[in-house]
Amino acid sequence: GKDTGLPEPATATPSKTSFLTLEYYQKFFDVDTLIVLERIANSMIPKRAPGNYLRSSIGQNPDLYGPFWITTTLIFCIAISGNIANYLQHHNDNYQWRYNFHLVSYAATCIFIYVNFLPAALWATFKYSLKPLDEGHETENADYTPSLLSLMCIYGYSLAIYIPVSILWVIQLSILQWLLVITAALLSGSVLIAVLTPALRNSKYSLFLIIGILAAHFLLAAGFMLYFFHVPSSGSAASIHPTMEALKKPVEEVLAVTKAVVGNITNK
Repeated sequence: GKDTGLPEPATATPSKTSFLTLEYYQKFFDVDTLIVLERIANSMIPKRAPGNYLRSSIGQNPDLYGPFWITTTLIFCIAISGNIANYLQHHNDNYQWRYNFHLVSYAATCIFIYVNFLPAALWATFKYSLKPLDEGHETENADYTPSLLSLMCIYGYSLAIYIPVSILWVIQLSILQWLLVITAALLSGSVLIAVLTPALRNSKYSLFLIIGILAAHFLLAAGFMLYFFHVPSSGSAASIHPTMEALKKPVEEVLAVTKAVVGNITNK
């Protein structure tokens, strides 16, 4: 009869789901909270992840849950903090401040392009710049290139460091803002290079890719700070003068506090 009692052949497994369906992506959101927290920590702390992290951890189980919530949180953090920074620049002036709702869409567009198009370009470059195999020096990772989802996962987590930084950018001290840009970009960028090292070694353009990855990461951070925090979103001449006045006040306050502290120490 038709019912032979034998198991179904392997070709009949119900795992053939189209990438256009929600079921296909469901597995990428099924991830443990501890794994997400571990990957966030690995994205910010250099040399924390093991050498085979890309292939053994991310490659075996790429998730989009962490990157989705990280990017969503970052979008709203930048928009809210950017508006607060803009308000602080004008709160003592006659300038009529209004909440700029467009900052949400600007931040979302920038972040969406960065975490989707950049990994796609990197994935294609890894594929087409693969070094020919050397028979005398074959290793386990000799022809390894990460999947597109693995790269999207890594880049999504790499933005986690900018969430606390975007809150600190509200402080209207230029030197502090630039220090935060450099520190965040170096920490997260160095982790990106370390994690992608197995794939970079196999590319004919490894040096150019390293420079490009670090430059893009720094430009993203600098762009966030300069556009959303360093100057008001309105570039009109009328808004330039209040901005300069607003920048002078915190400097004067810091100097006054410093003098008071030094005076107390001297008196003692």
